[in-house]
Amino acid sequence: MSDPIVLFCGGLAGDGVARNTVHLANALTQRGARVTVICLKGGPLAADLRGAEVACLGWREGPRGLALAAAVPALRRGLGSAKPAVVVSMGNHAHLAAWAALRGLPDTPRIYRISNDPAHGGASGAGVRGLGLGLVARDATKLVCVSAAIAARKPFRRARRDRRVHILPNGVDLHAVRAHAAHPVDHPWLEGAPFLVAVGRLHRQKNYEALIDALAVARAGGHPDLRLLVLGAGPRAWRATLETRARAHGLSDAVRLEGELANPFPLMSRAAAYVLPSLWEGASNSLLEALACGVPVVASRTAGNACEVLGAGRFGALADPRDPGDLARAILAQLDPARRIRPADRAADFALGAVTDRLCGIVLAARSAHDEIQMQAAGGGHLQPLSSPLRGRNNTEY
Repeated sequence: MSDPIVLFCGGLAGDGVARNTVHLANALTQRGARVTVICLKGGPLAADLRGAEVACLGWREGPRGLALAAAVPALRRGLGSAKPAVVVSMGNHAHLAAWAALRGLPDTPRIYRISNDPAHGGASGAGVRGLGLGLVARDATKLVCVSAAIAARKPFRRARRDRRVHILPNGVDLHAVRAHAAHPVDHPWLEGAPFLVAVGRLHRQKNYEALIDALAVARAGGHPDLRLLVLGAGPRAWRATLETRARAHGLSDAVRLEGELANPFPLMSRAAAYVLPSLWEGASNSLLEALACGVPVVASRTAGNACEVLGAGRFGALADPRDPGDLARAILAQLDPARRIRPADRAADFALGAVTDRLCGIVLAARSAHDEIQMQAAGGGHLQPLSSPLRGRNNTEY
């Protein structure tokens, strides 16, 4: 049996990195590859895997970064035991742990999927992340960036020059999203006044404080009964911060922090509008899912590739996430039947099948090169440098 392809991520909860890990694992398994998903902890999405093995390293108490650092020795042992044909690190948060664990496997192809913008969070944070991603970029057999803007960042300059960078956005399973959106749902807000939906964890990145402020402006601007439903989990302290913000505006009954749902699509599809107010993103899965649901969309101009996905405003409204007034104006426009911008069939341009096919091609090309070198070694033939047969293949963008 051939060596496995290892996909590494933090966990298999409902976040975008986990969903993309499951999509890729299933697609590779369907193509006959043996796949192992290594993560710190499992999650509900593990049930969606179709044939891939799952190895959980164990989550230490504390922040995710410290948990990943503590897991490096176990990850190194796991990779040494598995002898993978390819290792794919699926999200930015896991890359340095994967890089450290791969120090003892110099001949193993490694693909790093750059899922978020390294320049977010201010100059100092961007500098630290840039140093880490510089290490990753030098180490990578291939880099897969979810947007052209991310691919153009400084840490990836040498990889662009070496033609090791692919640009590949996230994809959305239109059939699955629409099928799940049709499921019956029992929620008290389905009757009566309109509501907005936002999807994502409770975190500074998601900018829900500004969205609560914008809700207050929108209610004063002609929609006094408008409500906000946030679907996402988060720390108790962050939840308390948002509840305090809502109370300060007199919106305690109009803002509901619902937590993470296994199936958010029935509520998303019945909302008056979906709002993505993020200060930064890589490529938002929930934005694509909202388009697939056919719901009017408002997105931050700084939310990763949202401007590209929305066709610079042709398929949804764009707003400045740091200006609650601008967010409110975009929301009010999407609530107005005369001004509303519908997503039409835009989601079809990001169909999951086509995106996954390309990513599978990148991974399987790396495995083929690895297998060829292994056969050469077994037969005593001349060994070529590992990176040589991979560069320039499979629709490399740079």
